[in-house]
Amino acid sequence: MGEKIIGYESGISRFFCIKELITFASMKKVFVLLLLITTCTTKQNKNQEVSAIDIVKEDSIKIVSDSVISVIPVVKVEANDSLNCIAQLISGQYNGSLYLNVTENKSYKNFSEKFSKRWANFDSSRIQKLKKFSENELNNEIIKQTTLFYPFSGPDILYANLFFPDVEKYILIGLEPVGTLPDFKLQEGDSLKQYYEKLNTSLNAILKFSFFRTESMRKDLKNQEVDGTIHLLFLFLSKTGNGLISAKPISIDSLGNKEYVSSFKELKLSKYKSKGVEIVFMSPENKIKELNYYSLNLIDDALERDKGFTAYLENLKNFNAYLKGASYLLHKSYFSFVRNIILNNANTIVQDDSGIALRYFTKSKRAWDFKLYGEYTKPVSLFRNAYQKNLDTLYKKNGATPLGFGIGYNFKDKNSNLMIVKRK
Repeated sequence: MGEKIIGYESGISRFFCIKELITFASMKKVFVLLLLITTCTTKQNKNQEVSAIDIVKEDSIKIVSDSVISVIPVVKVEANDSLNCIAQLISGQYNGSLYLNVTENKSYKNFSEKFSKRWANFDSSRIQKLKKFSENELNNEIIKQTTLFYPFSGPDILYANLFFPDVEKYILIGLEPVGTLPDFKLQEGDSLKQYYEKLNTSLNAILKFSFFRTESMRKDLKNQEVDGTIHLLFLFLSKTGNGLISAKPISIDSLGNKEYVSSFKELKLSKYKSKGVEIVFMSPENKIKELNYYSLNLIDDALERDKGFTAYLENLKNFNAYLKGASYLLHKSYFSFVRNIILNNANTIVQDDSGIALRYFTKSKRAWDFKLYGEYTKPVSLFRNAYQKNLDTLYKKNGATPLGFGIGYNFKDKNSNLMIVKRK
Protein backbone atom coordinates (compact mmCIF):
# COMPACT_ATOMS: atom_id res chain seq x y z
CA MET A 1 0.00 0.00 0.00
CA GLY A 2 2.98 2.27 -0.44
CA GLU A 3 2.88 5.39 -2.54
CA LYS A 4 5.94 7.16 -3.94
CA ILE A 5 5.98 10.92 -4.19
CA ILE A 6 8.80 12.73 -5.92
CA GLY A 7 9.73 15.99 -4.22
CA TYR A 8 12.12 18.72 -5.28
CA GLU A 9 14.55 21.03 -3.55
CA SER A 10 15.65 24.14 -5.41
CA GLY A 11 14.80 24.31 -9.12
CA ILE A 12 15.52 21.28 -11.26
CA SER A 13 19.09 20.64 -10.27
CA ARG A 14 18.42 18.67 -7.12
CA PHE A 15 15.63 16.35 -6.09
CA PHE A 16 14.80 14.20 -3.13
CA CYS A 17 12.32 11.37 -2.70
CA ILE A 18 9.59 11.06 -0.16
CA LYS A 19 8.50 7.51 0.48
CA GLU A 20 5.24 7.09 2.26
CA LEU A 21 4.17 3.73 3.61
CA ILE A 22 0.94 3.07 5.41
CA THR A 23 0.39 -0.29 7.05
CA PHE A 24 -2.64 -1.35 8.98
CA ALA A 25 -2.25 -3.78 11.85
CA SER A 26 -4.57 -6.71 12.12
CA MET A 27 -5.40 -5.74 15.70
CA LYS A 28 -9.00 -4.74 16.20
CA LYS A 29 -9.64 -1.00 15.70
CA VAL A 30 -5.91 -0.29 15.76
CA PHE A 31 -3.80 0.93 12.88
CA VAL A 32 -0.19 1.86 12.60
CA LEU A 33 0.88 4.74 10.38
CA LEU A 34 4.53 4.84 9.46
CA LEU A 35 6.00 7.70 7.45
CA LEU A 36 9.52 7.44 6.15
CA ILE A 37 11.23 10.38 4.47
CA THR A 38 14.60 9.61 2.99
CA THR A 39 16.98 11.76 1.08
CA CYS A 40 18.40 9.90 -1.82
CA THR A 41 21.82 8.91 -2.94
CA THR A 42 23.15 8.70 -6.43
CA LYS A 43 25.73 6.77 -8.35
CA GLN A 44 27.71 8.21 -11.24
CA ASN A 45 27.76 6.25 -14.46
CA LYS A 46 30.99 7.15 -16.22
CA ASN A 47 30.52 4.86 -19.20
CA GLN A 48 27.82 6.89 -20.90
CA GLU A 49 28.37 9.76 -23.27
CA VAL A 50 25.63 11.74 -21.53
CA SER A 51 24.58 11.13 -17.92
CA ALA A 52 21.23 9.39 -17.70
CA ILE A 53 18.76 9.09 -14.88
CA ASP A 54 20.55 7.20 -12.17
CA ILE A 55 18.27 5.01 -10.13
CA VAL A 56 19.71 3.49 -6.99
CA LYS A 57 17.73 0.89 -5.09
CA GLU A 58 18.71 0.25 -1.48
CA ASP A 59 16.97 -2.94 -0.40
CA SER A 60 18.31 -2.68 3.16
CA ILE A 61 15.74 -0.06 4.12
CA LYS A 62 12.78 -1.92 5.61
CA ILE A 63 9.79 -1.18 7.76
CA VAL A 64 8.42 -3.98 9.90
CA SER A 65 4.99 -3.81 11.46
CA ASP A 66 3.26 -6.93 12.75
CA SER A 67 3.79 -9.47 9.98
CA VAL A 68 4.29 -6.87 7.25
CA ILE A 69 7.81 -6.31 5.90
CA SER A 70 8.14 -3.59 3.29
CA VAL A 71 11.21 -2.87 1.19
CA ILE A 72 11.44 0.73 0.05
CA PRO A 73 13.44 1.64 -3.06
CA VAL A 74 15.41 4.86 -2.84
CA VAL A 75 15.48 6.91 -6.02
CA LYS A 76 17.37 10.03 -6.92
CA VAL A 77 17.12 11.98 -10.14
CA GLU A 78 19.35 14.88 -11.13
CA ALA A 79 19.12 17.27 -14.03
CA ASN A 80 22.01 17.36 -16.44
CA ASP A 81 23.44 20.87 -16.55
CA SER A 82 25.47 20.15 -19.70
CA LEU A 83 22.41 18.95 -21.62
CA ASN A 84 20.36 21.93 -20.54
CA CYS A 85 23.12 24.29 -21.66
CA ILE A 86 23.12 22.64 -25.09
CA ALA A 87 19.32 22.79 -25.31
CA GLN A 88 19.32 26.47 -24.35
CA LEU A 89 22.00 27.25 -26.93
CA ILE A 90 19.96 25.44 -29.59
CA SER A 91 16.81 27.32 -28.63
CA GLY A 92 18.58 30.68 -28.36
CA GLN A 93 17.92 31.29 -24.68
CA TYR A 94 21.24 30.61 -22.96
CA ASN A 95 22.27 33.24 -20.42
CA GLY A 96 25.35 31.64 -18.87
CA SER A 97 29.02 32.47 -19.26
CA LEU A 98 30.46 29.09 -20.32
CA TYR A 99 29.81 29.56 -24.04
CA LEU A 100 30.84 33.13 -24.75
CA ASN A 101 32.23 31.97 -28.08
CA VAL A 102 28.60 31.31 -29.04
CA THR A 103 26.57 33.93 -27.19
CA GLU A 104 28.82 36.80 -28.31
CA ASN A 105 28.62 35.66 -31.92
CA LYS A 106 26.46 37.76 -34.22
CA SER A 107 24.74 34.71 -35.71
CA TYR A 108 23.63 33.47 -32.30
CA LYS A 109 22.41 36.92 -31.27
CA ASN A 110 20.41 37.30 -34.49
CA PHE A 111 18.84 33.86 -34.14
CA SER A 112 18.08 34.36 -30.46
CA GLU A 113 16.40 37.72 -31.01
CA LYS A 114 14.39 36.75 -34.08
CA PHE A 115 13.38 33.31 -32.83
CA SER A 116 12.30 34.76 -29.49
CA LYS A 117 9.92 37.12 -31.29
CA ARG A 118 8.79 34.36 -33.62
CA TRP A 119 8.08 32.05 -30.69
CA ALA A 120 6.20 34.75 -28.78
CA ASN A 121 3.92 35.21 -31.78
CA PHE A 122 3.52 31.43 -32.12
CA ASP A 123 2.69 31.16 -28.44
CA SER A 124 -0.05 33.78 -28.56
CA SER A 125 -1.52 32.71 -31.90
CA ARG A 126 -1.24 28.92 -31.63
CA ILE A 127 0.10 27.43 -28.39
CA GLN A 128 -2.51 29.01 -26.12
CA LYS A 129 -5.29 27.71 -28.39
CA LEU A 130 -3.79 24.21 -28.40
CA LYS A 131 -3.54 24.22 -24.61
CA LYS A 132 -7.14 25.37 -24.30
CA PHE A 133 -8.30 22.59 -26.63
CA SER A 134 -6.30 20.06 -24.63
CA GLU A 135 -7.76 21.25 -21.33
CA ASN A 136 -11.37 21.65 -22.47
CA GLU A 137 -11.74 18.81 -24.96
CA LEU A 138 -8.98 16.19 -24.87
CA ASN A 139 -8.79 16.14 -21.10
CA ASN A 140 -12.51 15.32 -20.89
CA GLU A 141 -12.84 13.04 -23.90
CA ILE A 142 -9.84 10.73 -24.09
CA ILE A 143 -9.34 7.53 -22.13
CA LYS A 144 -6.21 8.53 -20.27
CA GLN A 145 -3.13 6.36 -20.65
CA THR A 146 0.50 6.72 -19.60
CA THR A 147 1.91 6.15 -23.12
CA LEU A 148 1.39 8.11 -26.33
CA PHE A 149 2.24 6.47 -29.67
CA TYR A 150 2.86 9.01 -32.44
CA PRO A 151 4.03 7.41 -35.71
CA PHE A 152 4.98 9.55 -38.75
CA SER A 153 5.75 12.32 -36.29
CA GLY A 154 9.21 13.47 -37.24
CA PRO A 155 10.62 15.50 -34.32
CA ASP A 156 7.17 16.83 -33.35
CA ILE A 157 7.34 16.52 -29.58
CA LEU A 158 5.86 20.05 -29.56
CA TYR A 159 2.27 19.12 -30.48
CA ALA A 160 2.48 15.77 -28.70
CA ASN A 161 3.41 17.48 -25.45
CA LEU A 162 0.87 20.29 -25.83
CA PHE A 163 -2.02 17.94 -26.59
CA PHE A 164 -1.01 15.22 -24.12
CA PRO A 165 0.72 16.95 -21.19
CA ASP A 166 -0.10 14.18 -18.70
CA VAL A 167 1.58 11.36 -20.62
CA GLU A 168 4.59 9.72 -18.96
CA LYS A 169 6.12 8.18 -22.09
CA TYR A 170 6.09 9.48 -25.67
CA ILE A 171 6.99 7.13 -28.55
CA LEU A 172 7.66 9.01 -31.79
CA ILE A 173 8.67 7.44 -35.10
CA GLY A 174 9.82 9.08 -38.31
CA LEU A 175 12.13 8.66 -41.28
CA GLU A 176 14.45 11.44 -40.14
CA PRO A 177 17.76 10.39 -38.54
CA VAL A 178 18.54 10.90 -34.86
CA GLY A 179 21.73 12.85 -35.46
CA THR A 180 24.40 13.98 -33.00
CA LEU A 181 24.55 16.77 -30.47
CA PRO A 182 26.49 19.87 -31.52
CA ASP A 183 29.76 20.63 -29.76
CA PHE A 184 29.31 24.35 -29.20
CA LYS A 185 32.69 24.70 -27.53
CA LEU A 186 34.32 24.02 -30.89
CA GLN A 187 32.01 26.14 -33.01
CA GLU A 188 32.59 29.72 -34.01
CA GLY A 189 32.33 32.12 -36.93
CA ASP A 190 30.91 30.66 -40.13
CA SER A 191 30.08 27.32 -38.54
CA LEU A 192 27.66 29.03 -36.12
CA LYS A 193 26.17 31.09 -38.94
CA GLN A 194 25.47 27.94 -40.96
CA TYR A 195 24.14 26.07 -37.95
CA TYR A 196 21.56 28.67 -36.99
CA GLU A 197 20.53 29.26 -40.58
CA LYS A 198 19.87 25.54 -41.08
CA LEU A 199 18.13 25.29 -37.71
CA ASN A 200 15.86 28.22 -38.52
CA THR A 201 14.95 26.73 -41.90
CA SER A 202 14.03 23.39 -40.35
CA LEU A 203 11.47 25.15 -38.10
CA ASN A 204 9.54 26.88 -40.87
CA ALA A 205 6.91 24.23 -41.62
CA ILE A 206 6.03 23.17 -38.07
CA LEU A 207 5.61 26.77 -36.87
CA LYS A 208 3.69 27.91 -39.92
CA PHE A 209 1.68 24.87 -40.97
CA SER A 210 1.66 22.66 -37.80
CA PHE A 211 3.46 19.72 -39.44
CA PHE A 212 6.85 18.79 -40.82
CA ARG A 213 7.12 18.35 -44.57
CA THR A 214 8.75 15.02 -45.33
CA GLU A 215 10.55 16.25 -48.41
CA SER A 216 11.90 19.30 -46.59
CA MET A 217 13.04 17.21 -43.65
CA ARG A 218 15.18 15.09 -45.96
CA LYS A 219 17.27 18.19 -46.58
CA ASP A 220 16.84 20.11 -43.35
CA LEU A 221 17.84 17.26 -41.03
CA LYS A 222 20.46 15.53 -43.11
CA ASN A 223 23.26 18.07 -43.37
CA GLN A 224 26.54 18.54 -41.59
CA GLU A 225 25.29 21.22 -39.21
CA VAL A 226 21.79 19.99 -38.25
CA ASP A 227 22.11 16.27 -38.82
CA GLY A 228 18.97 14.88 -37.20
CA THR A 229 15.89 15.21 -35.04
CA ILE A 230 17.77 15.54 -31.74
CA HIS A 231 18.38 19.25 -32.43
CA LEU A 232 14.66 20.02 -32.72
CA LEU A 233 13.67 17.66 -29.91
CA PHE A 234 16.04 19.55 -27.60
CA LEU A 235 14.81 22.90 -28.89
CA PHE A 236 11.11 22.17 -28.34
CA LEU A 237 11.62 20.59 -24.93
CA SER A 238 13.70 23.51 -23.75
CA LYS A 239 11.49 26.19 -25.25
CA THR A 240 8.39 24.75 -23.56
CA GLY A 241 10.02 24.86 -20.14
CA ASN A 242 11.22 21.29 -19.66
CA GLY A 243 14.46 20.41 -17.89
CA LEU A 244 16.61 17.73 -19.52
CA ILE A 245 17.84 14.89 -17.35
CA SER A 246 19.40 12.45 -19.81
CA ALA A 247 19.80 11.67 -23.51
CA LYS A 248 20.86 8.20 -24.62
CA PRO A 249 21.31 6.71 -28.09
CA ILE A 250 19.25 3.53 -28.38
CA SER A 251 18.25 0.70 -30.68
CA ILE A 252 15.86 -2.24 -30.49
CA ASP A 253 17.36 -5.72 -30.36
CA SER A 254 16.11 -8.84 -32.15
CA LEU A 255 13.73 -9.65 -29.29
CA GLY A 256 12.07 -6.25 -29.22
CA ASN A 257 13.97 -4.90 -26.21
CA LYS A 258 15.54 -1.47 -25.94
CA GLU A 259 19.34 -1.48 -25.90
CA TYR A 260 21.71 1.43 -25.34
CA VAL A 261 24.50 2.44 -27.69
CA SER A 262 27.72 3.97 -26.37
CA SER A 263 27.54 7.24 -28.33
CA PHE A 264 25.44 9.14 -30.85
CA LYS A 265 28.35 9.04 -33.27
CA GLU A 266 28.47 5.25 -33.06
CA LEU A 267 24.70 5.09 -33.57
CA LYS A 268 24.94 7.33 -36.63
CA LEU A 269 27.64 5.17 -38.25
CA SER A 270 26.05 1.85 -37.28
CA LYS A 271 23.91 -0.48 -39.39
CA TYR A 272 21.19 -0.92 -36.80
CA LYS A 273 17.77 -1.35 -38.39
CA SER A 274 16.21 0.92 -35.79
CA LYS A 275 18.09 3.93 -34.45
CA GLY A 276 16.71 6.09 -31.71
CA VAL A 277 17.18 8.41 -28.79
CA GLU A 278 15.76 8.20 -25.30
CA ILE A 279 15.38 11.58 -23.61
CA VAL A 280 14.32 11.78 -19.99
CA PHE A 281 13.09 15.19 -18.90
CA MET A 282 11.20 17.00 -16.19
CA SER A 283 8.10 18.97 -17.12
CA PRO A 284 7.30 22.45 -15.79
CA GLU A 285 4.83 20.66 -13.49
CA ASN A 286 7.72 18.67 -11.95
CA LYS A 287 6.78 15.39 -13.60
CA ILE A 288 9.52 13.12 -14.90
CA LYS A 289 8.82 11.92 -18.44
CA GLU A 290 10.47 9.86 -21.16
CA LEU A 291 10.62 10.58 -24.87
CA ASN A 292 11.64 7.83 -27.29
CA TYR A 293 12.22 8.74 -30.93
CA TYR A 294 12.97 6.02 -33.48
CA SER A 295 14.18 6.52 -37.02
CA LEU A 296 12.86 3.84 -39.36
CA ASN A 297 10.36 3.09 -42.13
CA LEU A 298 7.01 1.69 -40.96
CA ILE A 299 5.99 0.24 -44.31
CA ASP A 300 5.03 -3.45 -44.08
CA ASP A 301 7.94 -4.71 -46.18
CA ALA A 302 10.50 -2.95 -43.98
CA LEU A 303 8.92 -4.20 -40.76
CA GLU A 304 8.87 -7.77 -42.06
CA ARG A 305 12.66 -7.55 -42.28
CA ASP A 306 12.94 -6.13 -38.77
CA LYS A 307 11.57 -8.77 -36.39
CA GLY A 308 12.92 -6.90 -33.40
CA PHE A 309 10.92 -3.74 -33.99
CA THR A 310 7.78 -5.67 -34.92
CA ALA A 311 8.09 -7.39 -31.53
CA TYR A 312 8.56 -3.97 -29.90
CA LEU A 313 5.36 -2.69 -31.53
CA GLU A 314 3.45 -5.82 -30.63
CA ASN A 315 4.39 -5.28 -26.99
CA LEU A 316 2.70 -1.86 -26.96
CA LYS A 317 -0.57 -2.21 -25.07
CA ASN A 318 -3.14 0.20 -23.69
CA PHE A 319 -1.77 3.40 -25.19
CA ASN A 320 -3.24 6.44 -26.89
CA ALA A 321 -2.29 7.34 -30.44
CA TYR A 322 -1.85 10.66 -32.20
CA LEU A 323 -1.81 11.02 -35.99
CA LYS A 324 -1.30 14.32 -37.79
CA GLY A 325 0.18 15.17 -41.16
CA ALA A 326 0.66 11.44 -41.73
CA SER A 327 0.68 11.66 -45.56
CA TYR A 328 -2.42 9.41 -45.63
CA LEU A 329 -0.07 6.42 -45.37
CA LEU A 330 -2.40 4.55 -43.04
CA HIS A 331 -4.99 4.62 -45.81
CA LYS A 332 -2.72 2.29 -47.77
CA SER A 333 -2.85 -1.50 -47.67
CA TYR A 334 0.94 -1.71 -47.27
CA PHE A 335 0.92 0.04 -43.89
CA SER A 336 -1.35 -2.58 -42.37
CA PHE A 337 0.95 -3.71 -39.57
CA VAL A 338 1.25 -0.41 -37.73
CA ARG A 339 -2.39 0.39 -38.49
CA ASN A 340 -3.51 -2.87 -36.87
CA ILE A 341 -1.29 -2.24 -33.84
CA ILE A 342 -3.18 1.01 -33.30
CA LEU A 343 -6.64 -0.40 -34.01
CA ASN A 344 -6.09 -3.42 -31.77
CA ASN A 345 -4.32 -1.82 -28.83
CA ALA A 346 -5.05 1.92 -28.67
CA ASN A 347 -7.75 3.16 -26.34
CA THR A 348 -8.06 6.63 -27.86
CA ILE A 349 -6.89 7.90 -31.24
CA VAL A 350 -6.64 11.63 -31.90
CA GLN A 351 -6.15 12.29 -35.61
CA ASP A 352 -6.87 14.41 -38.62
CA ASP A 353 -8.13 12.81 -41.82
CA SER A 354 -4.56 11.89 -42.85
CA GLY A 355 -4.53 9.22 -40.14
CA ILE A 356 -6.47 5.94 -40.26
CA ALA A 357 -9.21 5.94 -42.91
CA LEU A 358 -12.76 5.64 -41.57
CA ARG A 359 -13.34 2.36 -43.42
CA TYR A 360 -10.78 0.58 -41.24
CA PHE A 361 -12.62 1.61 -38.08
CA THR A 362 -15.90 0.22 -39.40
CA LYS A 363 -14.18 -3.07 -40.30
CA SER A 364 -12.43 -3.30 -36.94
CA LYS A 365 -13.46 -5.93 -34.40
CA ARG A 366 -13.72 -3.19 -31.79
CA ALA A 367 -16.54 -0.68 -31.45
CA TRP A 368 -15.64 3.01 -31.58
CA ASP A 369 -17.10 6.36 -30.59
CA PHE A 370 -16.32 9.41 -32.71
CA LYS A 371 -16.26 13.05 -31.71
CA LEU A 372 -15.65 15.37 -34.65
CA TYR A 373 -14.10 18.81 -34.75
CA GLY A 374 -13.70 21.44 -37.44
CA GLU A 375 -14.67 20.98 -41.06
CA TYR A 376 -14.00 18.07 -43.38
CA THR A 377 -13.12 19.35 -46.83
CA LYS A 378 -11.40 17.71 -49.75
CA PRO A 379 -7.69 17.00 -49.12
CA VAL A 380 -5.08 19.31 -50.61
CA SER A 381 -4.24 18.64 -54.24
CA LEU A 382 -1.17 16.53 -53.41
CA PHE A 383 -3.46 14.01 -51.68
CA ARG A 384 -6.64 14.53 -53.71
CA ASN A 385 -7.15 10.77 -54.05
CA ALA A 386 -7.47 10.40 -50.26
CA TYR A 387 -10.95 11.99 -50.13
CA GLN A 388 -13.29 9.95 -47.92
CA LYS A 389 -16.94 10.19 -48.90
CA ASN A 390 -18.02 8.23 -45.82
CA LEU A 391 -16.16 10.67 -43.54
CA ASP A 392 -17.85 13.57 -45.29
CA THR A 393 -21.19 11.86 -44.64
CA LEU A 394 -20.29 11.29 -40.98
CA TYR A 395 -19.48 14.98 -40.51
CA LYS A 396 -22.77 16.02 -42.11
CA LYS A 397 -24.78 13.46 -40.17
CA ASN A 398 -23.24 13.86 -36.71
CA GLY A 399 -22.18 17.47 -36.85
CA ALA A 400 -18.90 18.80 -35.46
CA THR A 401 -17.60 21.10 -32.76
CA PRO A 402 -15.72 24.18 -34.02
CA LEU A 403 -11.97 23.70 -33.74
CA GLY A 404 -10.77 27.27 -33.37
CA PHE A 405 -7.32 26.78 -34.89
CA GLY A 406 -5.71 25.40 -38.02
CA ILE A 407 -3.96 22.05 -38.04
CA GLY A 408 -2.83 19.45 -40.57
CA TYR A 409 -2.55 19.83 -44.33
CA ASN A 410 -5.66 21.98 -44.52
CA PHE A 411 -4.08 24.22 -41.92
CA LYS A 412 -6.46 27.16 -42.24
CA ASP A 413 -8.93 27.22 -39.38
CA LYS A 414 -12.09 26.84 -41.47
CA ASN A 415 -10.62 23.92 -43.43
CA SER A 416 -9.05 21.89 -40.62
CA ASN A 417 -10.48 18.75 -39.13
CA LEU A 418 -9.68 16.67 -36.07
CA MET A 419 -11.41 13.72 -34.47
CA ILE A 420 -11.23 11.86 -31.19
CA VAL A 421 -11.90 8.17 -31.69
CA LYS A 422 -12.15 6.03 -28.57
CA ARG A 423 -13.07 2.43 -27.90
CA LYS A 424 -16.50 1.77 -26.47
